[in-house]
Amino acid sequence: MIIVSCGGRKNSSEQLLPAGERYTGSYHLALRRAADSLTHDGQTCRVLILSALYGLLELHDPIAAYDMRLGDEGSVSGERLRQQAADMGILGADVTVLGPRAYVEASRTVWPELTAPLAGARGIGDQLAKLADIYDPGRHSPAPQPPARPTASTAAGSVIEEIERAADARQNAEEVRAARQRARYATHSQLAIQDPVRAHGSLTFPGDNAKSAARVGAARRFASLYRVQVHARPGDTRTLHVQGTPRDVARFLSALPRILVRAEVRGSEVARLYGRWERHSNARPHLDGMPPSQRRAHARAFRAAAFQVVIDILLDPPDTVPEAQGGIPPWDQVYPLAAGIAHYYWFDPAAEADHDETARILAAADRRHATVAAPLGPR
Repeated sequence: MIIVSCGGRKNSSEQLLPAGERYTGSYHLALRRAADSLTHDGQTCRVLILSALYGLLELHDPIAAYDMRLGDEGSVSGERLRQQAADMGILGADVTVLGPRAYVEASRTVWPELTAPLAGARGIGDQLAKLADIYDPGRHSPAPQPPARPTASTAAGSVIEEIERAADARQNAEEVRAARQRARYATHSQLAIQDPVRAHGSLTFPGDNAKSAARVGAARRFASLYRVQVHARPGDTRTLHVQGTPRDVARFLSALPRILVRAEVRGSEVARLYGRWERHSNARPHLDGMPPSQRRAHARAFRAAAFQVVIDILLDPPDTVPEAQGGIPPWDQVYPLAAGIAHYYWFDPAAEADHDETARILAAADRRHATVAAPLGPR
């Protein structure tokens, strides 16, 4: 039996569609192509899709469109997968999983001895190359001479493959850009695993002293969401030491830079409100005669205070927030301005860990000093 992961790009039709037609992304289609090749060449004859929302799906199962990733609140659990496998009578099946590490690990909770052909692949490009080796094993062979005149079907196939490669290249470039953006706010060290329940790592916060201190403070507040403990290193105000179970620490190292990026975006949106107010005629009574240095100080203080309000709202969103009042300068009503934006665009900071990155952090962990818990002796 072969299990392929679902895909983020879907047919957006509001009608129910067979699971085999719902996912349209080039990565998922490559998974399906490899699965089809395996079913035709070997003894395996059943292909299932592992959906983050629905769990195990037959290709003909009708499903609605959805937007969910494995590990999100409401996504399928390992217990649910096991129950589905039992209902399908496939608990004892010989399973091959094609998909990202998160889907492999979810499947491994049901089938510990599964086969994962994409294991060890570095990034989507490497995964696509491995998939191509499955469905087109002769692609590295030299072409016969003289080359055959391409038919309409092969030309169309080449165009589709080129489009898929371009889409994948754009996705890779976007992932690199996002990683660089996160690194401007926080970077993490290699995870060190001491034993099955203890691990540690560190987060470093670049930027000027004020911004670094604000992000350190935010990290301390978010730590409890991921069940980790954090403390500063002596003499180093830009670094936090993180301790907890290996998985909890890995998830926090993945999540915290993402949380900060999104929180800073909210803070920037609030700061733009301040900038628009400065250019409005309503600001003149408050700014006339104010030295430029004082105006800049007001703007910096407003931005810093707004960031703290954003963090407050993320951690404890209220049912409602007060409205900002006209005629009052923004520095005297930071809370309603910042809370309004943070509340409207609220996201769950406890759900920001990236599953694939978490798996990579765990896989790359330093286990040289790991110890194994001693078995319990006779009573």
